Amino acid sequence: MSLFGLFDIGKSALFASQKALNVVSNNIANVNTPGYNRQEVILEVSNSVQIGGDFLGRGVRTSEIRRHYDKFIHMQIIGQNQSFGRSYALDRGLSNLEQILNETKDLGLSDSLKNYFNAWQGVATNPESQTQRTILLQQAKTLVQNAKQIERDISDILKDVNDEIVNVVGQVNSIASQISQLNEKIAQTESGQNINQASNMRDQRDKLLNDLAELTNYTWYEDDSKYVTVLIGGRSLVTPLQSYELSATEDIEGNNSITFGGADITSMFEKGKLGGNIDVRDDIKSETLAALRKLVASIVKETNSLHQTGYGLDSSTGNDFFNPLQIFSLDYSSGAYITSSVVSDVSTLTLDEYDINFTDASSYEVYNKTSGALVTSGTYSAGATISFEGIDVVIDGSPAGGDSFFISPLNGVIENFNVEISDIRKISAASSDQTLPGDNTKALQMYQLSQGGISDLDGSTFENYYSGIISNVGVMSKAASDSLTYDDNLLFELQKKRDETSGVSLDEEAANLIRYQRSYEAGARILKVTDELLQTIINL
Repeated sequence: MSLFGLFDIGKSALFASQKALNVVSNNIANVNTPGYNRQEVILEVSNSVQIGGDFLGRGVRTSEIRRHYDKFIHMQIIGQNQSFGRSYALDRGLSNLEQILNETKDLGLSDSLKNYFNAWQGVATNPESQTQRTILLQQAKTLVQNAKQIERDISDILKDVNDEIVNVVGQVNSIASQISQLNEKIAQTESGQNINQASNMRDQRDKLLNDLAELTNYTWYEDDSKYVTVLIGGRSLVTPLQSYELSATEDIEGNNSITFGGADITSMFEKGKLGGNIDVRDDIKSETLAALRKLVASIVKETNSLHQTGYGLDSSTGNDFFNPLQIFSLDYSSGAYITSSVVSDVSTLTLDEYDINFTDASSYEVYNKTSGALVTSGTYSAGATISFEGIDVVIDGSPAGGDSFFISPLNGVIENFNVEISDIRKISAASSDQTLPGDNTKALQMYQLSQGGISDLDGSTFENYYSGIISNVGVMSKAASDSLTYDDNLLFELQKKRDETSGVSLDEEAANLIRYQRSYEAGARILKVTDELLQTIINL
């Protein structure tokens, strides 16, 4: 090897050390960058040259810049992020609900419910007292106001959850678009160039996959062309060609459902913030809010039924104490519609909700949504009355097979909840037309309603049924909180495991910095010595 070969060796040492210093410096600079994977310069001996019978080295070269990445741990983190996102959404929604029904802070319905029935006891004690009757109306109005306020607060939570669903869908679409763009850049950069991997862009894409996992459940894979495909419920959100968008659409019930390519895929979201928000919305609506409405509907039903049979101080009878129950309906049909839905017999009203399903254009079946039982069936005739369990429904138009109509005595019951009586003389405390002075029979029976089991509430008293609502919310909220703590801790442990492989250690990088600095200085020394030798030869 000639003297000039030493220049090549020194130069290779300089270039290799410089590249290594650049990588180490980049690691140190990104020690706090989320999703960054530590990089390392891999050095190897340059091809030797044969001189005489010996092989002499020609310096050093970089074979690759290795990205420290563990795909198995990354996939575990993605899965755990999906669980964490769901737990976070559940905990957020249920903790807000728990605050609304916080009896320890007098924010619930228990006190006003007790005070209402105690006021009836006061009337029973002195049925002709105007003061006791006035107190009764005041306590009844307080009960109404508290029930309305609780429903408004719960509705606000549901609105927030629905708004959050829209927000999360927007985030999903944004991330999907960014993944698609990075797909193209990574594929172009790495095409046929394994040495020059797009490490930083891969870090960005992996972070986006983690961010997406916190929002929704999905599956993904990377093909041989370096493109990542993301699937939701078997449908492609990101393909090698492009990304697609989800849509949040408000349905007839006021809920935001999620559509993809025109199809409703709301049921496909089980994890992530989307799945958690959908679950907490459905749980609040189908359990807590429905139970609260059933309690109020039962109070109205039992109070009015008993009050109608009594007599007031003015000898009036047949009066409702609260506004009578009404029937709420929704039409899931393009050719038929409900023209009338009323309570026909309050004594047989079950306070359950129903679906009227058309099997074809001329046949219908009525199902109880609570039990799933078939209530009745028949042949459809436009404008004819369909009667079942205390409800009369009239449907007109031209239904088709698959059409459905939702019937409920609960929707709107709290909104319509008001005291019908305005004249205290019409409060029914007596069982007859005041032939017996001081007759308190009906007032006493009204108070006793609070002590006995109510059939519509599965045999529970009003107070016990409401306590069950509070208890159920508390149990769900505690379970959500425990799940969030567990998922957060597990995610933290997985992140620690990832950092062991992919994280930047400042101590290790500081040592590498000194090591490569010394290597660079030594390479420079080789060039200096070689230059001095060359000058000596020239000056001979």
